[in-house]
Amino acid sequence: MGMYSRRLSRTSAFLKAFKTNRNAFHLIFITTWMMGIPIARVHIRSDLLLNIFVKIWCFGLLIVKSVSRLITFANLYKILPDFVSQFSFYFFNILSLITETIFIMKRHEISSAIKSMIDISAKISPGTYVGSKTIYIEVLIMAVSVISILALLVIFFFFQEWDYYLNIVYTPFPEKHSIYTHIVLSLGVFIQIFSVAINFISIIFCYSSFIATGDMLNGYAKTIQELKSHDPDPIIRSLRMFQKISDCVKSIDAAFNVSAFFIFGTVVGNIFASVSVMCSETKFFHTPVARIFVALTLLSGMIAIFVLTSAGNTVSIGMQHVKEALVQCSEKMTRRPPNVVRSFCLLSDSIRDSSLVVTGCGMFTINKPLMLTVGGMVITYSFLLFQLNGNPIST
Repeated sequence: MGMYSRRLSRTSAFLKAFKTNRNAFHLIFITTWMMGIPIARVHIRSDLLLNIFVKIWCFGLLIVKSVSRLITFANLYKILPDFVSQFSFYFFNILSLITETIFIMKRHEISSAIKSMIDISAKISPGTYVGSKTIYIEVLIMAVSVISILALLVIFFFFQEWDYYLNIVYTPFPEKHSIYTHIVLSLGVFIQIFSVAINFISIIFCYSSFIATGDMLNGYAKTIQELKSHDPDPIIRSLRMFQKISDCVKSIDAAFNVSAFFIFGTVVGNIFASVSVMCSETKFFHTPVARIFVALTLLSGMIAIFVLTSAGNTVSIGMQHVKEALVQCSEKMTRRPPNVVRSFCLLSDSIRDSSLVVTGCGMFTINKPLMLTVGGMVITYSFLLFQLNGNPIST
């Protein structure tokens, strides 16, 4: 529980730095609060009841999730019939738990990096919207997706296969058998739904942060193109601003790279597991409900890979635009006074030697080529699986 906040009671206005209609992060932080992930801080002096409520809510969710995982994992071998589905459940939920834990442990680093990016973006392009402009639609899609998956799981466990589970889930307590079965299945559905929500909001968070970082670099590229003065002061200010931008991009990468690594691992692993389930001979997975669930899992996984790699690519493109703007500006500096040229050379060397990207734990760069790599892996795995099962590729 100590991870939830030793600094929660320190003086800091509740979402003060993010409470504006000009950035997407206010809604993201509110959503993470509702899910028990306190990233932004609370002002204990401004609203004591709010602070107490937040603590109770986060600690209460932690207890409920912990108990639910213990009961679900203990009965998983009864709930899911084969090794593939059991491994898929364990893999997805454990990596989701790791992602959630990383966000909680890095909450102050994330909050500080986002605030710095918002401040710098406001200086470069005043009035520009920071983050994803479609954040409300994204959160709405998340809610609809979670409700849809919940409906499919409820239909599968409590209607389609209910009689089967009544016969295999035995209660260790002197209670009604059906009540215990209801509890076990309900907790399993709750954990799966919560893991889906955690991954969804994590993807939205990373997407919005990467988009905002790319927009910040693009805005800076425009300021470089406007350097026309004979006075070296604007160039020196641009050099100082680039140093701040470079530190900000690196802090964004440091805040999100571990989370991004596990998000990619969760999504790609879930895609592989879904392909394996499609090839399974277990009758459970050949019903319409199960097929719809697997199809949604595959579709959402591919969309998540596309969204994250596209957002990460905006950072690489933004840095490329900065270097292109530098080349265009260098042509204007050839006949400038020596003191202006010297200042511009400092700026030029600083930008030329920089490589600002977002990564997955420093192991891979998040950009569009990564999407092609993942797509090739999935296609290769699918072909091999179909061949090993003896099924014609055409089917």
